[in-house]
Amino acid sequence: MLRKTASRKAKETIFFILPLFSLLLIFGVFPLVFNFYLSLHEVTFITFLRGITKFTGLKNYVDVFNYSLFHRTLFNTLVFTTGSLFFQLLIGLFLALLFNKRFPLNSVLHALIMLPWFIPIVASGTVWRFLLNDTGIINNFLSPLFGVKISFLTDPDIAIYSLTLANIWLGIPFNYILILTGLKSIPIEILESAELDGAGEWQKIRYIQIPLLKDVIVVTLLLGSIFTLKVFDLVWVMTRGGPGGATHLFSTLAYYVSFDRLNFGQGAAICTLLLIVMLPFIIAFLRMGGRER
Repeated sequence: MLRKTASRKAKETIFFILPLFSLLLIFGVFPLVFNFYLSLHEVTFITFLRGITKFTGLKNYVDVFNYSLFHRTLFNTLVFTTGSLFFQLLIGLFLALLFNKRFPLNSVLHALIMLPWFIPIVASGTVWRFLLNDTGIINNFLSPLFGVKISFLTDPDIAIYSLTLANIWLGIPFNYILILTGLKSIPIEILESAELDGAGEWQKIRYIQIPLLKDVIVVTLLLGSIFTLKVFDLVWVMTRGGPGGATHLFSTLAYYVSFDRLNFGQGAAICTLLLIVMLPFIIAFLRMGGRER
């Protein structure tokens, strides 16, 4: 009887897990394996139409590394990712510390801070492009007052920093809400004891709140790294990787190589390289989750 019950429970478990496992294989594992397969073959528009793909080994990776735009993409990804993470965390921490206290209009201002999170990224990118283009609001303001006109999106040396600015604005709510949640979880008794011992506001922040937020900050940075490295829509809406390829990230370069140059093998190689870059952050995040459990 017990064996029949155990067998029935095992079958029920398999029945419920099988759909999820199937979806994971179809939409998770298969695309990764197929992308890696493409990266090792010569897959262009012509070979795709003919249905013949020649195995080329690591040639696509070598060609990508020798591609002039790839070197600029590495620099852009470094600037975009580090700049976004640093300022998103810094501003998010400051706002979380500020809004952890009660003051008039706290709820209203809290809602305004969260606003970028609820706006579609395509809409946000369109607004930022409207603000920063050569005839946009910011230049219309700067030009009469200071006689200065800045090519935020059309100057190859400036455009990537303009994109970073827009992405910082988009990521502030994410950092803010995670850190604020961490601050709310700190027992009030600890802070009250510190006050009784004569600790001022800065001492409480430096020696109590920030050390207790260490795990939250690490998780925020890990998730932020993953989200930032795979940004596509914001860049594509604002600059499409231009001018002259000066603002390409891994994601946009992969799209450009695959669908503009119709070289799907090299595009797949770039996607694989992006996965390799993201993998340490993913593993670190999963290890932290396992440690928490």
